[in-house]
Amino acid sequence: MHTVPIHQAKSQLSELIRAVENGEEVVLTRHGKRVIRLIKEPESVQPSIEARRQAIVAELQALRAKVAATAAEQGGGFDLLWQQHEAAQAGRTEAWVTSDGPAAVYPERDDAGH
Repeated sequence: MHTVPIHQAKSQLSELIRAVENGEEVVLTRHGKRVIRLIKEPESVQPSIEARRQAIVAELQALRAKVAATAAEQGGGFDLLWQQHEAAQAGRTEAWVTSDGPAAVYPERDDAGH
C-alpha cells in the first residue's frame, strides 16, 4: 500500500494509476490524515454472446407459449394479442389527449405544435 500526500499525488498521478492497475492500493493524505483510497475497479462481467442468445431464445419461447395459450383460450393468437395491445395504446393516447396533453405543457403552441 502506498501512502502519498495529495499535493505530491498531483505530479505522480500516472504512476499511481499504474500501481493501482497492478493491484496495489494507494491512499492519499492531507496533513497526514487519510482522505481517499484508490483501488482497482473490479472487472465487469459481460455475458457471453452465447448466454445472451440463450436468454433471447428463452424469452421468445415464453412469448410463443403465451401466444399459444391465448390462441387456445380465445382464438386468434398473435392477432388477438396485437389487437389488445393497439386498444390499450389507443386508450392511453385518448387519456393523454383528453387531459390537455401538449396544450397543458406548451400553452403557447397551436394545434400543429408550433
